[in-house]
Amino acid sequence: MVAPAGLVAVVVAALVFVLPPHSSLAALVLGIAGVAAFGLGMVRYAGGPWWALIAALLSGALLFAALTVGGRGLALHVFGTAETCDVVHREEVDTSSRYRHYGFVHTLNCPSGGTFTLRTDSTDRQEEGARVAVLDDPGGLLEPDFASRHNLYFELVAILGAVALVTATVRFTRSRVRAAS
Repeated sequence: MVAPAGLVAVVVAALVFVLPPHSSLAALVLGIAGVAAFGLGMVRYAGGPWWALIAALLSGALLFAALTVGGRGLALHVFGTAETCDVVHREEVDTSSRYRHYGFVHTLNCPSGGTFTLRTDSTDRQEEGARVAVLDDPGGLLEPDFASRHNLYFELVAILGAVALVTATVRFTRSRVRAAS
């Protein structure tokens, strides 16, 4: 029962990250706890071998990463709209106390979405006056983002691959337990 609860915690952590209040810290804590619970549950089910713990921790961590990173873009693609917006202001933000590079805050004016503020790192900066593709949610539930940061096919493959890996881990562990008994 611990392993399924761990997987539920990983999914809930991804939802906390993608949906309001968009809490990265809460998602990280819940995700780590979920991965640990999944790993410990699988090792308990398998009777204690180290390989079950390693396989479950790796597959659970990959599931958490795929759902948080790919889940946001997938949700924007499925429930949001794509539109072209104008960058009306860009401000460089000193993030040296947390990161080794500078961040940027972009103010975008979008025809149907209104005015958005996007925070990015230095690799995603856009020039003032540029026209950029943006994924946004007309209902305001999801945070908007630059469309260039989210490749729908890559996100789908990552999520489906992570789910397949977790499924393979569970099936392999189950077959080893049945073969041993």
